[in-house]
Amino acid sequence: MKAYFSSIRWCIVLALLAVSTVAHTAEQTLLTVKTAADDKRVYHVTFDGAPRVSQVVSQGATVVRANANHILAHNTDTIFWQGAGLFDKANSADLNTLKARIENQLDTLKGKWKDDAEKLGAVSTLSNFLTSSTFASRISVTLDEDFYLAGSKVNPLVRGDLMLLLPRRPNNVWIIGAVTKTTDADFSPVYIAHDYLGTADTLNTFGISEVFVVQPNGELETHPVAYWNEVPKNVAPGAVIFVPFQGLPSEFSSLNRDIPRLLQHRVM
Repeated sequence: MKAYFSSIRWCIVLALLAVSTVAHTAEQTLLTVKTAADDKRVYHVTFDGAPRVSQVVSQGATVVRANANHILAHNTDTIFWQGAGLFDKANSADLNTLKARIENQLDTLKGKWKDDAEKLGAVSTLSNFLTSSTFASRISVTLDEDFYLAGSKVNPLVRGDLMLLLPRRPNNVWIIGAVTKTTDADFSPVYIAHDYLGTADTLNTFGISEVFVVQPNGELETHPVAYWNEVPKNVAPGAVIFVPFQGLPSEFSSLNRDIPRLLQHRVM
């Protein structure tokens, strides 16, 4: 009888250990670290439980710097923090729905504007830009090593299957939307949105009062660019300037709002 109860106890202990192991595994946070959307080099970090953003930033920076060639350990040029992004790889349903809706509307718009070469070209190059881009659900948190080293009290927990993008500083700004073709302009520290518009051929026959600027960290801004309302604002390297379309059919009225929202989740 003692042997029977002893056997029962061992079964219970083993079952509890199995449950504990499963629970422990389920609580792990998986982090994939990349330096660019198309970079083949991928680094993996696993956290037990949900880490603070500061831990994600620190661990990500450590693995990127450890694998970078010919740099000093504290060379800040290795990582362009203004373009860093933290993305939830498993939470993309809403983003995929938004992207699919935009793609369907652009395809329909091509048919409606098939007899207008400039408008058709603008929609076609915009579609190609979105198709060639990588999108993931961006988590809205501050990603800057110095921000957390300074002892910020804003340091939330994150969890799940995450991707941390820590890119190098780009040297371009994109101008897309109501332009004859998507334009890849050289970055200039003295340029504002109005200056970049001068490097592209826009379709707007009634003038442009404002454009949407998606900064490399995913922040969405409206930049007034007309002579009567222009407000100089910074445009960071790697930003995307979206020129809204004029004269859209009523069924596409949300397109000028939806595209900038999608661009907030673009992986550089």
